[in-house]
Amino acid sequence: MWNGSVSIPVGKHTVTNANGFDTDQWEFLGGVPANFTDATRDDLILANQKGYTVDQNIEIAVCNYHGEGFLVDESTGSVYDIKRTFQKDKSMMIQLSCERRPDGHI
Repeated sequence: MWNGSVSIPVGKHTVTNANGFDTDQWEFLGGVPANFTDATRDDLILANQKGYTVDQNIEIAVCNYHGEGFLVDESTGSVYDIKRTFQKDKSMMIQLSCERRPDGHI
C-alpha cells in the first residue's frame, strides 16, 4: 500500500552559529509511511483557480498529521508545501495536495 515515506516537522529551535547569527533548526518525525499519487485534473484546476500549482498528492495516516505546512520526501529530499488537505468521513487516511518548493530549502 505504501510506496514511499516522508519526514514531517514536529518543532524547531533557534541555534546561534559560529558567526553569531541565529538560525532555525527543524526537528522531524521521519519514516512516516506515505502513498504518492499523481495530481488529478480536478486538483490542477482547483489549484489554478486558487493561484498555486499541485505537483504531488501524498496520502498519510491522519494520526501523523497535525496541521504542518510542509513535509520532505525522504527518497528525493524534495520539500513540499502542503496546500490543501482532504479526509473522507471515518477514514484513517488524509490526502495532502502539495506544491514542490522550487529552491528546495526548508
